[in-house]
Order: sequence, then structure tokens, then C-alpha cells
Amino acid sequence: MKKIKKILAVVAAVAVMCMPLTGCGEKLAPADQTVGALFELAAKDNAAPMKDLLGFASEEDVSSAFFEEGADVELVDELKSELSSAGVELTDEDVQELTDSMMTMLGKITYTAEITSESGDQTVVTLKINGFSYDEMTQIMMDAATKMTDSLTPEDQEAIANGDMDVFNSYMQQYIKDFMSGLAAMEPSADATEVTVTCEKLKVDVSGKEKVAWLPTDMDGFSSDIEGAMFK
Repeated sequence: MKKIKKILAVVAAVAVMCMPLTGCGEKLAPADQTVGALFELAAKDNAAPMKDLLGFASEEDVSSAFFEEGADVELVDELKSELSSAGVELTDEDVQELTDSMMTMLGKITYTAEITSESGDQTVVTLKINGFSYDEMTQIMMDAATKMTDSLTPEDQEAIANGDMDVFNSYMQQYIKDFMSGLAAMEPSADATEVTVTCEKLKVDVSGKEKVAWLPTDMDGFSSDIEGAMFK
């Protein structure tokens, strides 16, 4: 009886010690895999790797666990609002076209993730990201603007000068389509940018079940670093 009580006491003590960190006996997915899955989610809106890795019931549950509610809608609304303030009104079809072009572009980004150091409570993962040239993006924007101005007829120039917003919108909508078409045709750089990601064991709500996973210690820093590597 004393032996059984001692074993139970040891098990209880271990349970208390590991509860905040490890999920107690549950094998954690390797940090390079969780960082890679998080990059897929954040950069490409691809929830499938994280769903499969941590065992989420659905991709919607993945988004709920890592993103604020309505983040995608807010982004679309912000885009439409900014363009509207410049006098450009977009239809839902226009917004969808913009989204599709961006997803085509982001889908081309390649990366590797490798564990470069690890200890009991901390693991460092190196992401190597093949992103896009910001200078090339700027040139595409300038080319689209040049195409728009070159296509302006004297009559339309006069109409826009007199405040004809319908004519203005028709040109701006074509400009945006040309710009997004150019972005969709871009190819990522052959030179990879390295991002160092320090990870710790953090709790995650996985479809109603609390699990522990290796995740970036500084999520804001992770987001900023990968954005800088994707568009440099």
C-alpha cells in the first residue's frame, strides 16, 4: 500500500510540474514543423498543415485559435475603405480578383525550416524564405500607372478634370487590375532571407482541447520578420 501511495505521489508531482509546459507526457510536434505550419497559415492563409500537425477538427478551428475573429473581413473592408477614400469604388468581384491575385503570388513563396539549437525549454528554428523584391513590385506599380496615363484620351482627361468620377473610376479600376496582374506574374527571388525564430512551449486551444506546442516566443516579432522576408 505504501509503495502504491508513493508511486501515485510521484505521478501527481510530475503532473503538477509539467502541466504549464509540456502537456504532460504528450509528445510535442517538432518546432521546425510547427513554425513551418505557422508560416503557411500566416503567409499563405493555408491552415491545412497546422490542422494536421496539431489535430484540429477543422481549418476554421485553426484560424479561430491563431487569428482574431473577423480578421479577414477587416482586411478586405480596410482595403475597400482606403480605395474609396481615394474615390475608387470596388465591386465584390473586383475585391475577389484582388484576393485571387495576391493568393497566386503568395502561393509561389518557398521556404525551409530547420532546428538550429534546442534546450529543455527553448528551441531556435531558422526559416529561410524565398520572397519577392519590393523594388520589382514598385516597378510593376509604376508600369501600370504609365499604362493608365498613356491610355487617357483628351476627352477623358477633360472629364476627370471636371470631376467625372465614373470616368475616373473606370481608369483606376483598370490600373488596379493591371497592377495585380503584374504581381500575380512575379516570381520569388532565388536568394533566401533567414529569419531566426525562438520558440517556447505554449498552450493552444485545439478544437476545445488544450494542447502544448512549440511556438514563437514573440508572435508580433515573428509576423514582422516574415513580412520583411517575404517582401524585401
